[in-house]
Order: sequence, then C-alpha cells, then structure tokens
Amino acid sequence: MSTLPCARIQQRLDRTSLGETGLTLAAAFSVRLNGDLQLDPILPLPLILLVGAALILFTVRTHLRTGSVLEWWRNAVLLLFRLTGVILLLLLLLQPAREKFDPPPSHERVLLVGLDTSLSMKQRDVERVSRLEAAQDLLIEAKAVSPSGLSEDSRLRLFEFGPDAEPISKSILELKPRGKTTRLNQSIQTMRGSVGSGETASALILLTDGHDFELVSPAKTGAAARASQTPIYAVALGKQGKVRDISTRITSFSPYCYVKQKARITAGLRVIGCEFEDLQIQLLRQGQLVQKKRVNAGELQEVPVEFEVTEPETGQYEYEVRALPLENEVDPANNSAITYLNVIDQQIRVLLLEGDPYWDTTFLQRSLSRNDKFEVDCLIYYGKDRLRAIRKTETPTPLTFPATLDDLSRYDVVFLGRNIERLAGDKVLLLDRYVQERNGTVIFGRGRAFEKPPPESDLEPVIWGEGTRDRVKLEVGADGRGLAALRSLHPDGGGLEAMPEMVKAHRATETRPLTETLATADGQKDSPAIVHRRLGRGQVVSVGVEGLWRWGMNAKFEGLNSPFDRFWDQLILWLMAGRDFIPSRQFSFRPNSANIQLGEKVFFRVTLRQPDPNLKSIPLTLFNEQTEVGRVNLGPTANDPGRLAGDFLPDRKGRYRAVARFPDGTTQESRFIVFSENLEETEVATDTVCLRRLCDSSGGRLIEPRDLGRLLQEIKTAQVDTKPRSHLEPVWNSTWVFYLAGVLFGLEWYCRRRWGLC
Repeated sequence: MSTLPCARIQQRLDRTSLGETGLTLAAAFSVRLNGDLQLDPILPLPLILLVGAALILFTVRTHLRTGSVLEWWRNAVLLLFRLTGVILLLLLLLQPAREKFDPPPSHERVLLVGLDTSLSMKQRDVERVSRLEAAQDLLIEAKAVSPSGLSEDSRLRLFEFGPDAEPISKSILELKPRGKTTRLNQSIQTMRGSVGSGETASALILLTDGHDFELVSPAKTGAAARASQTPIYAVALGKQGKVRDISTRITSFSPYCYVKQKARITAGLRVIGCEFEDLQIQLLRQGQLVQKKRVNAGELQEVPVEFEVTEPETGQYEYEVRALPLENEVDPANNSAITYLNVIDQQIRVLLLEGDPYWDTTFLQRSLSRNDKFEVDCLIYYGKDRLRAIRKTETPTPLTFPATLDDLSRYDVVFLGRNIERLAGDKVLLLDRYVQERNGTVIFGRGRAFEKPPPESDLEPVIWGEGTRDRVKLEVGADGRGLAALRSLHPDGGGLEAMPEMVKAHRATETRPLTETLATADGQKDSPAIVHRRLGRGQVVSVGVEGLWRWGMNAKFEGLNSPFDRFWDQLILWLMAGRDFIPSRQFSFRPNSANIQLGEKVFFRVTLRQPDPNLKSIPLTLFNEQTEVGRVNLGPTANDPGRLAGDFLPDRKGRYRAVARFPDGTTQESRFIVFSENLEETEVATDTVCLRRLCDSSGGRLIEPRDLGRLLQEIKTAQVDTKPRSHLEPVWNSTWVFYLAGVLFGLEWYCRRRWGLC
C-alpha cells in the first residue's frame, strides 16, 4: 500500500440532525483508486498515513537493532510478521470500498386533506357562514373537489376528523359538524397511517380552527410527521380570539348545612374574548333574585365567584348562579348553573370532657346548653376524686364515660379540656378509633388534653410544649380565610382583629402532616393557634390558646349574640357539614355532587352511624321532574360494613330527585341536576398558536385561506427526485482481516519468546 499512486483527495461533509435544534458537521476523506474502487477511511487520511509511517519506521528500526543478535532469516521472519500485521490494521482504517447505485423509489405520491367536522366548526364567524361551510367553499374554489363536492383526483384523499379521522366517501357538502371533541394527534396518525406500502404522502393539509383536547404537544405530532417526510399545512378558520363567551359551572358541593348556618355557593366563570371587562353575576334562590355582584375578568381564563347564604328553615333549596349575557356573545345558553342546598335542623350531640376546670370550658358548656342546635352532655372532674355529670336533657340512665365504641359514636362532637385521663382511664384510645373508624369529630379546646398521651395515639394534630406566650392576638391563617367562624365576629364589623387579646398561647413543638392552620398567635407561622386535620374518616381541631371566654364578657351582647357564642356555633356547624353523618340519624344519604355532566354517572352512598353487617341492600328510586326513570339497589362496599353505595347513569338533561327508603321506615331525598357542557361549543376561539407550532415542526407552514389553491398547484407540480442514489460498500465486510492481524502479531510475539528476545 506504500506504493499507491498519487490521488485526488476530496473532502466530504455529512450533516447529521441532532433533534430539531442543531446540526453537526462530520468530516471524512475519500480517495478514488483505479476503476470503481476507492478508499473510505474511518479517520482522516493524513492521520492514518502519519500513524502508519510512524509504526513502520519504529518496526524497521527495532528489528535492525536485533539483527546483530539473531540470524538474518529469523530477523526477516519477525519483521515480516510485524509489518504485515501493521499493514492489515492500516487497511482496516482506510476501508477500501466500491460505489453502489440504488434505483430511485417508484412510490406513488398522494396528497392528504383533512376537514375538521367537530362541533366548534358550526360557529358562524367567517363571512356569515359556518366554519365548516367556509372550508367546503375553499376546497371547491381551489379545485380540490368538483362543485358537487366530490374528489376527481385519485391521488387526493379526503378525510373528516374530530375524535378521529375517517375517509370521506361522499360529497363534502353533506358533512355536518358533529364531533364532540377534537384529537389532532390521533387524527393525524390515522391519516398518515392510511398511506399504503407502495405510496408516499407528499403533504397533509388541514382545514380546521385548531381546537385540540388530546393534551399531546403539537410539536411532538409535527416531529412525527417530519420523520415520515409528510409536511403539514393548515388553514386556520374562524375568528382568532375575538369570540365572546361566558360559561358558568358550580365548583363546590356541600351535602347539607344547618338552619341559620352561613353556607357558601361558589362557581367558576370560563371567559373568552372579554378580558378586563366587568361581568354582572346574579344569584337566584328558587328562581328569585337574591344577590348580585360585579366582577372584573382581568386576564384570567376562569374567574371565581362566591356567594354567602343562610336559610332560616329546613328543606332543599335550589340556587342558580347566572352571568348576564355579553354583547355579541356567541352562546348565552351556558351562562347559568344550578346547585342544591340541603338544610337540616337535627340537634348535634356534644360530649364535653374536662379534668381541670377553666373559664373557657365553663363558658362553652353554658353557650352550647343555651343553643337549640346542640344536645350537650358534660363530665367535669373537680376536687379530689369528684366528678360532676351535667346533661342538658335529663334521662333515667346515669352519665358516664362511654364504655364502648358504639356508645361513643352516638356523639357527633367530643370536646376535650385538660387531664382527660382522669375521666377516660384506660379507654383513651377509644377516641382514636372514634375519629378514624366512625367519622367522629374531636376538639382539643385547651392545647394538651393528656398528661401522658398513649404512644400509639395519633389523635393530636399538634404536639404542644410546656412554654407559653402571654397576651397574644389571634390572626386568620391562610387556610382559615374562608371560614365563617373567623369572620364577622363583631356586630360592628371586623373579624379576629376586633377581638380582645388571649390570656396565653401554647408553643407548638411538632405539627403533624396534613394539618391546616386556621389561625395563628400574633401572625407567627410557627405559632399555630387553631388547627384542623383530617384523620381517617373523621377530623380533629386543636385550639392552642386560652382566654376565648373574654369574647363573651361584654354588656353589648345578649343571649347567643356574643362573638364567643357565634365562634363556637359556626365552627361546630362547619365541622358537621364536612362529614357524611346527619346528626341524630342512623342513616345518612347523599350523592357525590349536585351537578352531573351528561354522560357521567352519579354515585350515591348511605353511611350508617352504627354499622349493621346484616343490612345488604337499600332501594333507591330516581325521578326526572315527576317521572320515575330508574331504580337502584345500594349494596355494601368492600371492607366497610358501615357504608352502602350504588350508581346511576342519567340519559337526559334535567332536574332529578333520588329517594332512598330505609329499613326503619324513614326516607331521605336528594336532588341534583344533569347538564350538558361541551368545550367544543364553549371554547370556540381559533387556536392559531397550536396550528403554527404543528406546521413548523413538521416542515410545513400555516397558510392563508386565499393561498390554498396556489399550494395545491405547487404540490402537484413539485419535481420528484429521479436520480439514483449511491452509497459506498466496503470491499470486505468481515472480521477475518482483524483476526489475521492478531494472529500475525501473536506469531511474532511467540517467535521472539522462543528465540530469547523477551
């Protein structure tokens, strides 16, 4: 190889794509030999020649030194083995190859055209016709189809798409906007997948408004099309961000609330095309206007709205949140949403336990006893081994600490003072089971309730230390800002900031996970004053301050009107509204929501205060308006004898009633509304940003409607590359050369050892 004639050295640059963002250049050298044989070196040719020359010179010099020790023929054998091995390695690096020519591909080229037929295409915002009609007219004007709407070119394939793509076998003039959603990625994959093995797609053209609810990045979809050499071109139809629409939906659901309890009705307004405008919102009760608000949309896509209501009597009340229509709004029918408020007046049973009497406990016992909502039992340990039992309503049986879990579960709320071990003895852990298994509610009213809590107990949301801080002010925490118990405490206005200082606040040493801070002492985040935590099926509140009784010491207040009374009244009602049980009832029935979207199931459940494993079924009858539409049997849930559940699939919109009949002869009724909301009809603005990203990443572009005909002509007349493509094929593509070089080096080493040179 050292006698090779001089050859022309040609530098070749290979462009290698790295993703979508950059190019890297790799340089290689090719040397053409006689005939069609040429070198395609793995490394740059000068580098290979330099390394080869150095190895050969080093080998010759080494063997000349050893020539004086060995006979000339032995030295010649060693030199032959070494030089032959080096030359073989150099040949591997030089890679002799022949140029091979491949015939050009003979695939038939087809053009794919997708027509969006989702519901959003019925919007009439393109020259007084719908978007779909505008797309049909464009295809006819561009001569993609005949005036009758039929394709006359076998190489042009028409598809309609929405949830997926389907070939169009009829006139495009017969198409209607019927797709309930748009899935661009799925539709494009289906259209590309229709290309046969002997075909290739020259391009994909979409006529659409850009709606996509598949949550797949358009850049990813475009990159897949680019890999298959199918550029995507899109015509954006419809107004771009100029469509005006408001849709209302209820965002909260409370299964029930109490008479005279403040309840909140919250809704979300999805707004399009009305940025920074004032919106007029109304609240209707039983069809009558009761409240109204003005909110500014700002730059939000969803604007929250909240109303606070109270009901003086029991019953089920229908509330409607309505946004007044905008000027030129496309769909005012979706401006309102309905929910139901169930109001009850069953008395809440409270067990108050105190082992170390204090003013806070005394004031609370008197406040709850005066309140008609509560039935109160008190066990107060005072003096030495002296226990006082107080009942609001006298009964023949004596009042003692509940001996069993069933006895404790008869109470809705258990209030704990200090040193509860004096009352509960070895039954302290019943409180943990009461909360976790029986949906109970426990309130720690004065910080630490136990001198030495059982180590296996997980009841306390906050571990209070021994240290205290005197004269602190309560401030609302982030999680307590919407709590009625902490707002409007003073009749002259103001919440906690208008209340007297607390006598002292306990310092917290540990806060358990998933604990909400409703109020803090002096605004210190590390000094929680009132906290709330869900534990198992129940919930726990811990109050780490003393001196709440001062809120009731004011001559201005009479009866139950003091801030102290209102605070505890609203706090307990809030806790009761967040659980499954209805006080004083064995059975509590509720649906999962008062607003059910058409096509989704409504789920019902019945919770038993005292679990009954023998109860296997509860019949449920459903009515749409006044017509019976179905019956459901609620059955036991897995591993939960205290709960029965079932579901129902409504088949039409409207107001529904669900009536449950229980073994004790009682019935309970819940109402809900079934509505239909399709984002294809509420979010109707054209999404050109999505379409541009899709087209650019595929190698295509977003085009104007007037340019569709020109694009079709360019694609039809585009020149197809018919030149044969060439590639280099190595002369040998085997490992025997590498193994032969290894054998030669091995023989050279063996001979050197044999002849005493190592």
